Amino acid sequence: MPSSLSPQTASKLMALLKPSKMQNKYDHIVLNQSLNRVEMAVGYPRFIKEGWLNAIVASPGNFDVTLHIEPQCINTVLEQLNRELIKQRSDVIASESKGIVSPSLKLQYEDTYRMLENLQRGDEKLFNFSLYLNARAKNKQELELLSRKIESELNAIMIIPKTPYLKQQPALQSVLPLAQDKLKMKRNISSSALAACFPFTTAFLNAQEKGIMFGVNYTNNIPIILNPYTFANYNGLVLGSSGSGKSFFVKLYILRNLLNETKTFVIDPQGEYLELTNAYKGQIIEISRNSNTIINPLDLMGKDFGDKLLSLMDLFKIMFGELTEVQRSILDKSLHETYLRKGITPENQETWKKTPPMLKDLYLVLEEEEKKTRSKIQQLTYEALLNRLRIYAKGSFSFLNNPTKLNLEKNLITFNIKEMPEQVKPVIMFLILDYLYEKVQKNKERKLIVVDEAWSLLKYGEQAEYLFKICKTARKFGTGLLILTQEVNDLLHTKAGNSVLANTSWKVLLRQEASVIQDITQKFGLKQTEQNFILTSTPGTGLLLAMNDRIPIKIIASKQEHQIITTNPEELTAKEQLKQLQETPTVGPRNLFERNYWKKKKLTNEEIEILKTAGWNEIRESGFGEGKGHTYFVRKDTGKEGANHYLLCELIFQELKKYTNELERYQSVNPDIIFTAKNKRIAFEIETGQLLKAKKEDIQTKLNQLQKTSDDWYFVVTNKDLKTEYEKLGNTLKRTEVISKINELFA
Repeated sequence: MPSSLSPQTASKLMALLKPSKMQNKYDHIVLNQSLNRVEMAVGYPRFIKEGWLNAIVASPGNFDVTLHIEPQCINTVLEQLNRELIKQRSDVIASESKGIVSPSLKLQYEDTYRMLENLQRGDEKLFNFSLYLNARAKNKQELELLSRKIESELNAIMIIPKTPYLKQQPALQSVLPLAQDKLKMKRNISSSALAACFPFTTAFLNAQEKGIMFGVNYTNNIPIILNPYTFANYNGLVLGSSGSGKSFFVKLYILRNLLNETKTFVIDPQGEYLELTNAYKGQIIEISRNSNTIINPLDLMGKDFGDKLLSLMDLFKIMFGELTEVQRSILDKSLHETYLRKGITPENQETWKKTPPMLKDLYLVLEEEEKKTRSKIQQLTYEALLNRLRIYAKGSFSFLNNPTKLNLEKNLITFNIKEMPEQVKPVIMFLILDYLYEKVQKNKERKLIVVDEAWSLLKYGEQAEYLFKICKTARKFGTGLLILTQEVNDLLHTKAGNSVLANTSWKVLLRQEASVIQDITQKFGLKQTEQNFILTSTPGTGLLLAMNDRIPIKIIASKQEHQIITTNPEELTAKEQLKQLQETPTVGPRNLFERNYWKKKKLTNEEIEILKTAGWNEIRESGFGEGKGHTYFVRKDTGKEGANHYLLCELIFQELKKYTNELERYQSVNPDIIFTAKNKRIAFEIETGQLLKAKKEDIQTKLNQLQKTSDDWYFVVTNKDLKTEYEKLGNTLKRTEVISKINELFA
């Protein structure tokens, strides 16, 4: 034990580490439930090459490899070798005088002479070297099988193994990390031969500083720990067919990167990363037709004016399809005019901070320009552009006509675009990438951008050049781009896809379909064994290509990680059932009326019937809290404001109780809820729209009361359509915004 430890600490540590059971057998030792057998090396090959122990290290099996190395005193070694050389020379002469030819004696003499010569010149040093292997198994049958396998592996590299019978206890002590060689089965070895023994250059063992665990080697279960932020660039690619484990691996990669405080942004087209984000207490930014958050395509977002126009041309290709040179020219001219009308000019950088235009402004400019032109050809061009822009300016996708509202606060931020129409998802993905690319340039701390279903952009060919641009330049800002796709053709058969491929330093190839294996083989130079491996691999296994290494990988997660990141439908269903089971009520009909509201799913069918008979209101609360909302039963006599008002008050009150006990609840002229946050009194007033129908004097009285009783206050509207009207009176929140506001107030 280290001398720095106190006797009490040392005693506790020993009690923790020592086995509870030990049996010393003649050919093995039992520690707790594990059988251990040590094999020692007693013979070595005459010549060895670099990495000759790689075969042992890379061999699958539950065994430890231990090397004992100690330097020898040079003077003592020279004396011993001189005596040994004289003895060997005498043996050779004696053998020849008897007419006996002994090549082994001559070789031994030549080796000793060469070693003595190298030592005297200072080219070599001499060391004592011992090699032991400890096999571990659950039963005697497994132990015998593993021992024979180890002996076979050692024989293959010309090492003679031997089992130290009746010496298994000192043998085990020699294997443990105690730096004690109790067996003392030593062999002299030169420094060059010793250097060749070290297996730490093998591709099967990777452990880089500040690295993350990608998985384990499929062959021998050795952990693969890599730091992608030490590679030529920090970008990665995960390629696999549906169900091969792409999302599982990427979630695990994100989770482990967060331990290194890597700020992570996820573009999530299917809502697969929401549970991970919630578990890590990250930030979910909903971008949909009805969300409060959106990105205005014409917002400069801190960009250079010229760069923004070039970016817009790439965006318009995704929105409108291929554009002719004439159409590009007209769009460029119209964009300049659109920005000019908002006071934004290319020359004056101060104007770039002004409120940007929106797509409807561009549409208006194009309409006016069309009326001015007299050329029939130009009119047709304007009409073509207007027809394509109309759906975004005035039609189904006009929700893009809103100012940018985004706030990136946490280390894990997920852009959830699941509810976005499929036709417009590529546009939104491009806008998010454009927005993030500008944000990541602010500093050089570690960052990661994950683009799921990247084929949505890659399939646009030249339009994916923007993705290529990020791949090439993200490293300058400490950012890595991680791309997931299952569409091999979009990746391998497009210019942009190949450019992205060339700028990713590491790749994970999971299970592939036979129809694309030839293309993948040609692109990645796969061997026949590697082809067969990824054709037949199970979910979570594949091939890792990292810089110059090609490693068969098995992706594993801890139990806690697995629960958070699993995408298996059966496991998700079981988890949901367990959650519902945990929420199953234990109350009976006798105490149903002790509360004013109940969540429906916590009630039995019998209890639901009782409440319905008693005339309780059944209310669907769809916008407060996580998920898709819940149905509640609310007592009918809950006050003059009504059941909806009462329920929302109670839900907010219960949410606030998670953060503070300084809470006041009123059903009078005072605000509905008053609480203290950061030494300020905050008030929430829940409104169903009744205040808007009151007289002006009554409204002013209500506002005065809010100001009198609190330092800051908010209206919370039960109907989102009321927000605009209430915002004229003061700070207003929709019910979907309450939890985020509470988090902000107590942050």
